[in-house]
Amino acid sequence: MHVSLLDAKAVARRLSALIEKHDRIAIAVAWGGITPVSETLLANTSKLECVLLGLDFSATDPDLLDRLVDVPNAFVTKNRPGCFHPKIFYFHSDAKAEAIIGSANFTRGGLGANFEASVHAKGAVSDPFFEQVRKQLESYSNLRLPITKPLADSYRRSAEAAAKTPRPKNPVLPDNRKDWKRVTSPLATMSWKDFVKGARQDLHHDFKKRMRLVREIQQMFARTASFGDLSVAEWKGIAGVLGDREAEEAKLEGFEWGWFGSMGGAGTFAELIGRKNTALGDALDAVPKRGTVTEAQFDAYAAAFTAAFSGASRTAGLAPATRLLAMKRPDVFVCVNGGNTAGLAEALSFAPTTIRLDNYWERVIQTIQQAPWYNAPRPAGRDMELWDARVAMLDAIYYEPVE
Repeated sequence: MHVSLLDAKAVARRLSALIEKHDRIAIAVAWGGITPVSETLLANTSKLECVLLGLDFSATDPDLLDRLVDVPNAFVTKNRPGCFHPKIFYFHSDAKAEAIIGSANFTRGGLGANFEASVHAKGAVSDPFFEQVRKQLESYSNLRLPITKPLADSYRRSAEAAAKTPRPKNPVLPDNRKDWKRVTSPLATMSWKDFVKGARQDLHHDFKKRMRLVREIQQMFARTASFGDLSVAEWKGIAGVLGDREAEEAKLEGFEWGWFGSMGGAGTFAELIGRKNTALGDALDAVPKRGTVTEAQFDAYAAAFTAAFSGASRTAGLAPATRLLAMKRPDVFVCVNGGNTAGLAEALSFAPTTIRLDNYWERVIQTIQQAPWYNAPRPAGRDMELWDARVAMLDAIYYEPVE
């Protein structure tokens, strides 16, 4: 028996050749996708003894399942404990057999850019090694579920939903000096206990009044389907531009509407808020009221927010944009304003003059979403409400009065 070691690209070349060469094919692989190699397999389905694909984590491409609907001897794995993770490709013709076994999945990465290692064995069908391979493949027979159209349609829905869920990025390691400094910064490593202590101290404002303001604004959003349905005074309160007289007239007195970032100095922004600008309202409506907020949703908001100022002499920047975000989703966003920029920059290890709306997600949100305090379980008792507003409440920790 001849044995050789293959990398990912060599596996792709060899698989295509073996699919064309041999009379019978048997495959058991964790995940599959549409690639040039799979196109070769799909052109040779008459040779299949069995192809068995795993669906764990919805990582198999639903397009491949669609192409295998009602194909004889094509299966997916049934539900069972544990992940289906083998990568076995077996071929034979008469007395000759070949197999590729290793780390490579039947995917674009596994047959392309990934670092893979697989063994290619070639010899007689009767060789004990190939007997073991056939026995291993047969051991999966109780997992086989035929690929029907209803199954493929249902799986596609699951896979598309899973694709919308953000997957963890690769961990930052010390050789990436710039990002390593960021992920090991004081705020990125802060515990929930220390966060609570810092937020409740609220050295320059009143913690209870802060939480009362957040509660009032959250109730505004909860009452309506759209930001546009709120009154002008409510728009101004949420945006941090509501004056005392207007607040009293609208029966919204008793709150410090300028906390979390007073936007009274952002003239063009205040003007659009006072007119209940539709483009600003639509931008904020694009951010969901609950659940995960994705980077793509933030990018869409940022683009729409900026576009709302296309006809104005000045475009509002980071502070007004993040004020709206922090008030709608205090569990996700913090308003970066003149009073807290220096503190946040030091706590997250970036230069305060470099923070902008277009890098806010990377510099601030992406980093804190990996922090221990952010990922602490929602507590019972008095800190539950703080947890629900934990990101916006960073202002209580890092705000310093502007001279």
